[in-house]
Amino acid sequence: MRERLSTKRLQVTLSALRRASPRTLILKLKLPEGGDFAYRPGQFIGLEAPDGRPRFFSIANAEPIGGELELHVSRAPGGLFTGALFETAKLGDRFWLVGPYGDFLIPPEASPRTIVVAGGTGFAPIKACLERMAAVRAGRDSHRPLYLYWGARSREDLYDIGAVNALVDKLPGLRFTQVLDQGDPDCATRTGYVHRAVVEDFDDLSDFDIYACGAPAMIEALSRDCAAQRGFDPTRLVADVFSVGPVVERFTPPAGGPINLFLDRTVRPCAIAGLAGEALLFALKRAGVPLQAICGGQGACGTCLVHVAPTWRRKTGQPGRREERLLRYLGAAEGDRLSCQIPLTADLDGLELQTCVEHQGDSP
Repeated sequence: MRERLSTKRLQVTLSALRRASPRTLILKLKLPEGGDFAYRPGQFIGLEAPDGRPRFFSIANAEPIGGELELHVSRAPGGLFTGALFETAKLGDRFWLVGPYGDFLIPPEASPRTIVVAGGTGFAPIKACLERMAAVRAGRDSHRPLYLYWGARSREDLYDIGAVNALVDKLPGLRFTQVLDQGDPDCATRTGYVHRAVVEDFDDLSDFDIYACGAPAMIEALSRDCAAQRGFDPTRLVADVFSVGPVVERFTPPAGGPINLFLDRTVRPCAIAGLAGEALLFALKRAGVPLQAICGGQGACGTCLVHVAPTWRRKTGQPGRREERLLRYLGAAEGDRLSCQIPLTADLDGLELQTCVEHQGDSP
């Protein structure tokens, strides 16, 4: 089990800013002197916006060289925070950083039958992971095959080809394919959807591992088409799903029947009303339970952990592969679950649980 890294909140300073494309910024944040900030390649951090809510970005460098973190920022349509970064940010600006979060990782020892797929700024965590891989494999195994696909809307959105070339120099076995949604009359770059390029290039994906970062539609299409047409095992997909703009907290009740929940709190138990069809997280948030849920219920951060009473664990079902992986990373106890991954159904009327802040452990 990997050691769990603690999250921190610290102030960072904007030390470099480059507009890599009309829609993408590459910026560097200087960590405070003496500030201890440990992370793993593939993880992400939050920058607190003026409204007090964090906006999340993957770290794009494997190590904080010179005490700096690199972020790749895509301008979200109508996004106030990313819009401000593009229009008014200047060197010396300070931000509060929170993190790290997430458990996405491409292992340095990845097999020769490994495909890596990036969509847009999904390249950022992949870059960090491949930098770590290059460092680990230096002098050995650097020629081991590895397939990298990077898809974007237009040629200018492949905003850091220089970084890819640097990775190819260190990992000679890296086979890079760039794919554009829109054709470019001035270059011979492949045109189409990046997931279709993978399907077209491989006849049999039954014993491949795929690591992917990008928009939900890309991840879904990649898993679906590779499984349906090339025999890919979807459980061998490790994905970091990117959402555009601030996460919308879906706390508005759905039109489902009432579900009674019982929260065993340290001070006193309390009853909470949920509704069939919503995730447990949103019933708890409406009731004022202080779960961070920083990813907004996407199962990516691990900050909405709850502990389900032993008699109810069978009814809440088994966690999916992504949730299982994150629970292992968090060092979760028997009965701990991500509340965003438990849909409320009639079978869960009367569900007994604790938040993991209050839970001190029990017998399964």
